[in-house]
Amino acid sequence: MLVRNATIWLLAATVLGAAAPLRAEDGGTEGAAAAAPADPTRGGWDSFLDPLRDAEDAYVTGSQKWLEDRTKVHVSAGIVKAWMYDFNDPVDGSAIPLHSLETHNSPSIDLAQIGVSRPSEGWFIPGFGLKLDFGKVARRIKSDWDGDGMLDRGDVFETNNFDVEEVYLGWAVPDDSPALGGLQLKGGKFVTLLGAEVIEPWANYNYSRSLLFSLAIPFTHTGVLATYPLTDKLSVSGGAVRGWDKVDNNNRGWSGIGNVSFAPLDSLALAANGIWGPEQTGTTDPKRGIMDLVATWKPTSAFTIVLNYDWAEEEDAAPGGDIARWQGFAAVFNYAFTDRASAAFRGEWFEDHGGTRTGTRQTLWETTVTGKYQLTQHLYSRLEYRHDESEGAKPFAADHGRIALEGQDILGFEFGYVFN
Repeated sequence: MLVRNATIWLLAATVLGAAAPLRAEDGGTEGAAAAAPADPTRGGWDSFLDPLRDAEDAYVTGSQKWLEDRTKVHVSAGIVKAWMYDFNDPVDGSAIPLHSLETHNSPSIDLAQIGVSRPSEGWFIPGFGLKLDFGKVARRIKSDWDGDGMLDRGDVFETNNFDVEEVYLGWAVPDDSPALGGLQLKGGKFVTLLGAEVIEPWANYNYSRSLLFSLAIPFTHTGVLATYPLTDKLSVSGGAVRGWDKVDNNNRGWSGIGNVSFAPLDSLALAANGIWGPEQTGTTDPKRGIMDLVATWKPTSAFTIVLNYDWAEEEDAAPGGDIARWQGFAAVFNYAFTDRASAAFRGEWFEDHGGTRTGTRQTLWETTVTGKYQLTQHLYSRLEYRHDESEGAKPFAADHGRIALEGQDILGFEFGYVFN
């Protein structure tokens, strides 16, 4: 209840601040637009969209900058709608099998998000972060808020299309401090350190989330986290959280989470992440652990390669009390042909040794091709084709759920509007 009330007050303060009028003498919309970098989407075939671009510069980017200059509060927002069609034709509006956040032939909004953040200032002024999600994605990333080990059908908050993705307070030791300069502390609910993809589709190269994102790792945590830069290229993070996708824990135990990030070159970033602790309801004896490795390399300014490997196990989770194990590898290649047009390819393998992540023992493969076009600086569209295949099972519903198949083909079209 405390977390829910805090989100309401933070949102109210943000709306009141954002509603302040912009004036030219204050360096409002005109000043913000003049200071903005050149818009790469102008001057093309779609000049008829220039009135929209003008409005974005004046009222979106301009208002965002005006508020941040005066309050240091940064506001972001995004809304996404995608039409995903599974050619197996499962039940309309149902989740696409083994996909975490995508739905077959649904008219609903995927995700609408409002984000508010402010950095810590000096020794005594903490910062904060808040992300409020609406839509079917919000329903599917739900945390266990009451600690009973399940998402209750009777709990409206745990089953509706609204979620508090993040709400936390942060504090940082000033960089010029003689000791521990740059140390950052965070406490509250926040997204996981693990994985190469995030919940927000506009921040990923592909629209559909990978098998690793869907099956191998958590979405969010509630707890405390400390991050410290050892050098300008190496940083470490560590903390204690209430487990995977939980606000109140289902076993009163705590999990340890950590990260090591290393950027030996401007074009190369490496990260090793991990979490270990009890996840089963009512007991703290069996432990779940996962190691997550991510490498991001930009050999040229237009070409990006992302590699992600996960290995995990959980005690007493497989049939017969055996150890459950799962692992997978994903590779994403993204190429920007112009400032507006790009294409991404993802290939992936996931192995569910004991069947605990997918419901049956199997090995999964998927390939995804996504084309993106930036209509304005804030409005984009994407077209995507994906194929999923299973070895050892038939997990994909077909013919309105009446039969099961070893594979599925999905075509998707997405529109998104985002400013961050």
